[in-house]
Amino acid sequence: MSVSRTASRAFLGFTAVAATLSATGAAYQVIATERERRKHLPPGRLVDIGGFRLHINEQGFGTPTVVLEAGLTSMSAQWAWIQPELAKLTRVVSYDRAGLGWSDCCGDPRDARTAVSHLRRLLTAAGIPGPYLLVGHSLGGLLMRLFASEYREDVCGLVLVDSVHPEQRGRHGKAVEALHASFFRQLNLAAWLGPLGVIRFLNYREHLAKGLPDGVREVLNALGCWRSHLDSTAAEALNFDTICRQVRETGPFGDLPVAVITAETRGEGFTDYWHCLQKELASLSTNSSWTVVPGSDHVSLITNREHAEATIQAVRAILHGSA
Repeated sequence: MSVSRTASRAFLGFTAVAATLSATGAAYQVIATERERRKHLPPGRLVDIGGFRLHINEQGFGTPTVVLEAGLTSMSAQWAWIQPELAKLTRVVSYDRAGLGWSDCCGDPRDARTAVSHLRRLLTAAGIPGPYLLVGHSLGGLLMRLFASEYREDVCGLVLVDSVHPEQRGRHGKAVEALHASFFRQLNLAAWLGPLGVIRFLNYREHLAKGLPDGVREVLNALGCWRSHLDSTAAEALNFDTICRQVRETGPFGDLPVAVITAETRGEGFTDYWHCLQKELASLSTNSSWTVVPGSDHVSLITNREHAEATIQAVRAILHGSA
C-alpha cells in the first residue's frame, strides 16, 4: 500500500469521525434546547412590537418605573438579586433584547439606536409609561445613555453599573485593543460552536452566573447556550464600534441624577485606566455620584448579593431624591 493511499484513508477516517461527532453534537444541541424551552418558560410576557416579540418581566408597583438593561452576553434573569429588592420600592422591569433570552430574533441592525427604539416600542406596547429610572450594566449602560438622550423628558435618573465607556477601545493603545479583540473572538467562536453543542458541553457560561440563586444559574446556563442567544450576542459584539460611536454623539445630562457604580478590579493592567473612564462617566451630570464597590469585579456587581447592594442603594437614593 502506498504512502499516499494510507494518508488518504487516514484523512477520510478523520473526516468521518469529525462528521459523526459534529452530527452527534448538533443533535444533542437541538434536543437539549427543545427540552429547555419546555422547562424554562418565560417568567414575564412576550409583547409584540411589530412583527416580533420581546420578553419583559415586570415586578412591583409604583412610579417611576425602573428599567433594567443587561450587558453583552446577558439577559433579564441576571438581575435576580436586584430586581426583587427594587420591586419593594416601585415598579421594575427587566427585558431581553431581540434574540437574547426569551425574546424573538429579528432582522433589524444590532446597534444602539435600534436597541433603544425597540425598548421604547416595548414600553409603549406593554402599557408602561414614564417617568423611567434607567439602570444599565456594561454594554447596557451605553444603551441606557442613548435612551436618556433620546427621551430625556421621560427619564428621571440614570444608574451606570460598570458601564462601557464609548471611548474605552480607542484611547489606551494596543493593550486594551488586544483585550477587546480577544473577547470578541471568543464570542464569535461561541456562536460558531454553539450549534454543535460544544458550548453546552463545556459549560462555558458558568462564570457569568456564579453567585446567583441555583434556579437562576440553571436558566442562564441553559438559555445562554441557545443558538439564538449566541448568534445575537456575536452580532452585538460585531457592532460594538458602531454602538460606541452612536453613544459618543450624545451630550451631558445637565442636573439629571446619575449614579456610577464601578468594580474594584477590572483585570491586570486595566483597573486604573478603567477607573479613570468611570470617573468621566460621573461627569455626565452636575448631580452625580461615583461608588467603587470593594472586592467586586465586573460580573460580581450583578451576580454577588452583597456587591449588588450598591446598585440597589443607588436607585433608592435617586427615588428618594437624595442622589
